[in-house]
Amino acid sequence: MNRRDARGAAGGATRRDFLLRTGLAAGALTLGGGLLGRVARAAEVGDRYFIFCYFEGGWDSLLGLDPRDPAVFTEEVMRETGIQPGYDRLPPQFSRQVIDAGPFQLGPCAAELATHADLFSVVRGINMATLTHEVGRRYFITGRPPAGLTARGSSVGTLCAGQLDPDRPVPHLSHLVESYNVDQPAYAAAMPVAAVDHVQYILQENLGLATGVAPNVRGALGAYWQKTRDCGNEPGIGGTELAAIYRDNRRRAREVVTSNLHRQFQFQSPELAAVRAHYGLAAGMLETAYGRAALAAQALKVGLSRVVSVTLANALDTHDNTWANDHSTRLADGFNALARLLADLQATEAPGGGSMLEKTTLVAFSEFQRTPRLNERNGRDHHLGNCALVAGGGLRGGQVIGSSSDSALGPELIDLASGRSDEGGESLFPEHVLTSALVSAGVDASSLRSAPIPALLRG
Repeated sequence: MNRRDARGAAGGATRRDFLLRTGLAAGALTLGGGLLGRVARAAEVGDRYFIFCYFEGGWDSLLGLDPRDPAVFTEEVMRETGIQPGYDRLPPQFSRQVIDAGPFQLGPCAAELATHADLFSVVRGINMATLTHEVGRRYFITGRPPAGLTARGSSVGTLCAGQLDPDRPVPHLSHLVESYNVDQPAYAAAMPVAAVDHVQYILQENLGLATGVAPNVRGALGAYWQKTRDCGNEPGIGGTELAAIYRDNRRRAREVVTSNLHRQFQFQSPELAAVRAHYGLAAGMLETAYGRAALAAQALKVGLSRVVSVTLANALDTHDNTWANDHSTRLADGFNALARLLADLQATEAPGGGSMLEKTTLVAFSEFQRTPRLNERNGRDHHLGNCALVAGGGLRGGQVIGSSSDSALGPELIDLASGRSDEGGESLFPEHVLTSALVSAGVDASSLRSAPIPALLRG
């Protein structure tokens, strides 16, 4: 039976989660120069990082990664093509045309992302074989079709964390993304956080206890946290292997919460002014796509995590007339935040040299795309096709892999070697994309039981 290792969107990180998952990681971080020293040495052992960006609710590919020219796909030929771009219905800040990104075209909600087209590739015509949110989401999270609504494998992020050197306080951090651990080490399980601001509190020795708590309560809690509880090595439970694990876990967790790492996630502090400026984080904007992208970048850059799963857009499931304003705005914020994340990683020097982007593999996905035609309520419903964005070291950028048809955006068969449409080719599924991402980083993807897409991989 599958064992879910995170509580998904509803769950928040707890002290127990943090102590357990941090303590089980081999290679404890030490005080002083230990943290920085370990981060610096990581490049010597094949330093790799992963970010999985989820767009929740099913994105509109016509507005983003798989557009159509409205001058060609007009209302007059809609019965023939089955495609209705609908760009004229969007708020005035959006273009009424497709955006020429150079190597390919993008939809009107991907303007900022288009300036970085050389850094990523777009995968189109992915066959999801489902119209159900839970199935599509868990399919792309695990790379395996669920059994009913139940995930059948570990999250790909968990799979990555389980194969990397577990030298981070939180090997796998997850913000509002489901995570599963079926067959990976315990330390690879995602630590879930329900808000960007929660990370700084979790990393503080006193959990960032609010100043409004009564002094006597604060004092009692402080005294409790300072107590030394130790299972001695005497015969009995203190001499068991379990007790040894407990002692080691406590020591490692203690080192982390006294390392002052939490300061790197106090996004309103003067020290992080450059981060705020890059992501456009004005007051009150922390729990937005931009704050979440900043969290993902910081987690990798300062040595908190090697794998981050983060939701960059919420509530994209727009079946009625909220589609024109709400879907477009939320999707654009997610793409803009993604663009700034890519730029941040590219501009940041990685331990051992090169950019962080060269050592990071990034996958952006949703559970499916939306119908190419508007429904009678002026919204879009669920569609069997999908698309994805991939970037980072080992993956080729500036290209399109796969395609959807000009008749109702149906997924087309492709030749995996070239990435182009081929009537004698095969269907493209989420596992093809995820296998390619893992293989490009040297991670074993055999559990996904899929071939990679050679056209995506650098020679």
